[in-house]
Amino acid sequence: MAMRCAYHPESDAVGACVRCGRLVCAECKVELQGKIYCNTCAEEILLDKAKREVSKPVAAIITEENTSGQGKVAVIPQEIRGWNWGAFLLNWIWSIGNNVWIGLLALIPYAGVIMAIVLGVKGSEWAWRSKRWDSTEHFRRTQRTWAYWGAGVIGLIVVIAIIAGLAD
Repeated sequence: MAMRCAYHPESDAVGACVRCGRLVCAECKVELQGKIYCNTCAEEILLDKAKREVSKPVAAIITEENTSGQGKVAVIPQEIRGWNWGAFLLNWIWSIGNNVWIGLLALIPYAGVIMAIVLGVKGSEWAWRSKRWDSTEHFRRTQRTWAYWGAGVIGLIVVIAIIAGLAD
């Protein structure tokens, strides 16, 4: 019989908190410095660290931890927030590459336009939460590459359309 998450009994556990021993599913798992914690223990650890480092703003302490790939509990660094051109221009392709599966809604006729805009607005946050990144700089560099490819594909489509229009 599969072990179940202490917080989500309907989900299989993927590990146990090294601090309290509670079993956690993929959604609840928080990884700090290579160790698995439950949400409660991770919050306590981060708050304790913030209290010890009073000279730093709390937001700076929390964002020092790389929380990418940790789902809903991931802290979104300020420097990655904002419009994501790669997600907007390459929507469903970008979604697969960044493990943002809701982006596949862009394949639905008419809803795709709305989803492209939503991906432009929320894409960076979703990608940070859905995939493990080495650092914020790694994340920004990768997303910039997606944006360049998106602009290139759109530019190529425009050139082909102009050539096809002139051929008539």
